[in-house]
Amino acid sequence: MHANNSTATKSADTLYFDGQCPICSAEIGRLQSQLDTDLTCVDIHDLDTTPIERERLFSELHLQKADGTWLVGLQANVAAWQHTRWRSLAQILLWPGVRWVADMGYRLWLRWYQAQRAAR
Repeated sequence: MHANNSTATKSADTLYFDGQCPICSAEIGRLQSQLDTDLTCVDIHDLDTTPIERERLFSELHLQKADGTWLVGLQANVAAWQHTRWRSLAQILLWPGVRWVADMGYRLWLRWYQAQRAAR
């Protein structure tokens, strides 16, 4: 996936989000109020990219690491929160057992999000 993004730098991770989703926007607002300088948040609607790449980004949360590695879903969310003072708490979501519950919660939310997006 090669989303063109002139605002992200190679030294920063980039989180892609749906700026038209009220829940996504609220979460990004909370995240941005806590961020260090190594994470750039990009609204998918502002990208100059192909429709296929755009739909891939809309399919679930995506974060591209500064080294080019892509993380999706819960891992992308945890990686984004690693750029805040809450990094230790976010890491708990990846612990065995907790991760299963967090993944299930994320998948349920993702179904709701995709239904809401289809209704827009």
